[in-house]
Parts: sequence; structure tokens; C-alpha cells
Amino acid sequence: MVIEGITIWQFGRKRHGKLAGKETNSVANRQQYDILKHGVAVWNQWRKEHPDILPDLSRISLIKANLIRADLSRTDLSRASLSRIDLSESNLSEANLSGTILYRANLNQTNLSKANLRLAFLVRSELIRANLSGANLGGANLSKVDLYRADLMFADLNGTDLSEANLSGAYLNGALLYRANLGYADLSEADLSGTLLDEANLRGAIYAEEQLARAKSRNNIIR
Repeated sequence: MVIEGITIWQFGRKRHGKLAGKETNSVANRQQYDILKHGVAVWNQWRKEHPDILPDLSRISLIKANLIRADLSRTDLSRASLSRIDLSESNLSEANLSGTILYRANLNQTNLSKANLRLAFLVRSELIRANLSGANLGGANLSKVDLYRADLMFADLNGTDLSEANLSGAYLNGALLYRANLGYADLSEADLSGTLLDEANLRGAIYAEEQLARAKSRNNIIR
């Protein structure tokens, strides 16, 4: 089903629960989804008029959707299917994207600060100059992702797969990379100041020894 350029495969299962202290249900979710169908301008205006509502779009499918500059901050998008979506320059700060599929997504210059991306699938996605400061990416798959000059300061990347990722010029100050897979990743000119790299896999990765010297801890790294 295609609505205004957005391909919809499913909405998500009916569920009941609490969101920020308020009761939520499938009716509320459907209403929010219907607003989103009208386009980014309408959605963003609705967010401005209802700043206390935390949208629930969990499990939704928005394959190849165009949501450039959308305000999805604090939105529940957990376990959603967002492959090949364009969310460039959007605001996803503090959003819940845990377990979400973002294969080949365009997240260039997107604000993902303090977002929950735990166990998310972002293989081959673009996050050039994205803001991921303080984000939780634990156990996520970011293989072959482009993170050129991305802000990953104080991000949780423990156990994250960053194999063959482009991290050149990225800011990883204070990031946690315990047991992260950085095999064959490009870390040239990345700032590793205060980074925890214990037991990380750096086999085949591109980096300079002086970069590692700035890390807070690098015990038992694999090279």
C-alpha cells in the first residue's frame, strides 16, 4: 500500500500499555500514524501543538519513506521496519529505536542524541555528520555504515558491530567500545580521547598508534 510516497506494509499489532504515565492503545497509535501520512509539514506542526504527547509508532513499517527533517524526538519506533528510509536532518533525539531495522537508511546530519538504538540493524546506512552523542548502540549492527565526522561522544557502543564502517574524522570521545567489532573499519583522524576499547577487535582497521594512545583503556585489544 502506497500513501503519498510512503510504502506501508503493516501498522503493528494491537497493544495496551503506558507511555510517559499516560495510557496508550491502538486507537491513539492509529491516529498518530494517520497524521504522519499527511506529510512531514503536518506532522511537525502537530508536534509543536502537542509537545507533551510522546508518539508511539512502534512496529510500524515505513519502507523507503521520505521523512526529511521530521520531528520524531522522543518517539517510540522500537522494532519498526525502516529500511531505505530518508530521515536526513530529522530530529530523533531520545527516540526509542531499539531492535529497529534501518538497513540502507539515510540518516545524514540526523539528531540521534541520547536515542536508544540497542540491537538495531543499520547495515550500509549513512550517518554522515549525524549526532549520536550519548546514544545507546549496544549490540547494534553498524557494519559498513558511513559515520564520517559523526558525533559519537559518550555513546554506548559495547558489543556493537562496526566492521568495515567508515569512522574517519568521527568524534568518539568518552565512547564505550568494550568488545566492539572494529575489524577493517576506517578510524583515520577519529578522536579516540577517553575511549574505552577493552577487548575490542581492531584487526585490519585503519588508525594511528597516537590515536590509541589517547584512549582511556585498551586492554586486550585484538590486532
